[in-house]
Amino acid sequence: MSEAHVELVAKRFQAFAEPFLAEPGDNFAYRLKVEHTIRVSAIATDIADHSRVSERVRFAARLAALLHDVGRFPQYKRYRTFRDAESANHAALSVRHTLRGDMLADVPEDIRRLTLGAVILHNVRALPLTLPPETLAVARLVRDSDKLDIFRVMIAHFSQETPQHPEVALHVKPHPTAYSQAVLDGLLRGETGDYRHIVWVNDFKLMVAGWIYDLNYRHSLKLLRERGYLDTIFDSLPAEPKLLALRSQIMGHLAQRLAGD
Repeated sequence: MSEAHVELVAKRFQAFAEPFLAEPGDNFAYRLKVEHTIRVSAIATDIADHSRVSERVRFAARLAALLHDVGRFPQYKRYRTFRDAESANHAALSVRHTLRGDMLADVPEDIRRLTLGAVILHNVRALPLTLPPETLAVARLVRDSDKLDIFRVMIAHFSQETPQHPEVALHVKPHPTAYSQAVLDGLLRGETGDYRHIVWVNDFKLMVAGWIYDLNYRHSLKLLRERGYLDTIFDSLPAEPKLLALRSQIMGHLAQRLAGD
């Protein structure tokens, strides 16, 4: 396995995306996913380079980062939504189109298996801890990278007074103060959010903040702290006691996990 393999898969991803980008009309959704994929790939490389992972895990994570959202393109083309519950599991679509397009041709079989395993697992709510160690390591690395970029995407989206592309946040309902108590209660228990419970824009913000409970690598946590994503999200939420308590809990969780840094 070499850098040439990574570059080849990156070119195959770009070739796959090009017909979608060339479609007439607003291609924002497709551009969003291309740009997201490029950034996730870079983040995955950064985390792997700062973590104690094998070369097999490092290469597989970089390939999976390039391919994890391949299914988003046919998903959006057919259903005009990124909400899996209303369309199709985009991770399964990603595996299907990766195999159909032979995007991992010439990649060693062991790396192929690790890559496809991480792609199919990147959007599950919780990873099975019974996974083989290398599969678990690759999946965790890709999930961390994906989440870190989505923090950035969502903060940019929610900073718009009137977002032009509501599909970015799955068409949640706008309201300056409303949120779902069930979403907050789950996060206060230290659980990650569930897309099925998201109704309001503040629910989405809360769910994203709660992703800290599912970040796995120390360098991922350092990047989260350095970029100030949590403070930006909480500063945009209503300053009421329950939400302030969650902010204190989450920031304390981050500090504890980075203690001694």
